[in-house]
Amino acid sequence: MHAKTMMALAVGLALAGTAEAGPVVREAAGANAAAIQAAVDAFRADLGGPNNGNASGSQPAGRREINWDGGGATATLTLDPSPMTRFSNRGAVFTTPGSGFAISGLPLPEFGEINAGYPGLFAPFSSPRLFTALNSNVMDVWFFVPGTTTVAAGVTGFGAVFTHVGAEGSTRLEFYAPDGALLFDRAVPWAAGAESLSFLGVSFDAGEVVGRVRIVSGNAAPGPDETGNLDVAVMDDFLYGEPVATAGLTLSPASGRWFRTGAIDLVLGVDGLQGRWVTGGRVRLDRADVTSSFLACLVPGSTPGGQTFRCPIPRGLLAAGDHVLMVELDLSDQSRLRNAVRWTVVANTEP
Repeated sequence: MHAKTMMALAVGLALAGTAEAGPVVREAAGANAAAIQAAVDAFRADLGGPNNGNASGSQPAGRREINWDGGGATATLTLDPSPMTRFSNRGAVFTTPGSGFAISGLPLPEFGEINAGYPGLFAPFSSPRLFTALNSNVMDVWFFVPGTTTVAAGVTGFGAVFTHVGAEGSTRLEFYAPDGALLFDRAVPWAAGAESLSFLGVSFDAGEVVGRVRIVSGNAAPGPDETGNLDVAVMDDFLYGEPVATAGLTLSPASGRWFRTGAIDLVLGVDGLQGRWVTGGRVRLDRADVTSSFLACLVPGSTPGGQTFRCPIPRGLLAAGDHVLMVELDLSDQSRLRNAVRWTVVANTEP
């Protein structure tokens, strides 16, 4: 690299510093909807507005919500296979190792057909319907550009309401980057008593992108009576950031852990543009805008069907600690690509 480019890059990285610890967490639990409403509203504000509903394609701002309440009080029990694509128009597809999914409804609301005692255990946050995986307490939420089930996307945060989380640690959310790295996991808060409600929402403001969320609801699949240490919980409202395409934009090295003494060959890969072209973009490192520094560093190349941009980052330039690099590209058809990696740099302890 030229000395001027090297200096610009070094200044950009130095300004970025080390990533601040932890995402923004909103959580609450209690006997009724009022106990969690403030936390839900705060999380909505974190994600930003508006609620984009069923609008096709990635919108420039806002969030998506699913409350399962379509059809109202007269709706009957609704069953879906895995993968469940019913809400792909909102950018979410669900999978489970179980036999599928159910949205509660008549003739026995709140999953009374699964267990006659469940209407006495569960209560909706947004009335009247609830949601659960069947024959498993585990499910995954995968994000796609709204209106598709093929264009992978990522979000900046996800939250969910649960009912009857009655044991500490029985229910949790796990957040994964598009490259599969675990970004964060946390237990959902619990509350004693039947028909309680719990909420956990996590948003990432250092540039992280979430490609998948794993939900563990209770420590047993719905079906049995609660006896001994069994804790059965089901879900209500989902809230998440606007899905933006990750497919077509790759970052290397992937999320991971490495020693500070090693040099980094940063590679951005762009493919599948199909007649579109890049019109602009931005790069953030640890919340700081370092776009100009990276533009000065990047050297274009090409691969079959795509374009690559490489930036050699000298050894020792990144401080020890966690660093988040986020790249967002604006395309000629007004769409966007966004991806991110998180690196944990370990200080060299050798003499």
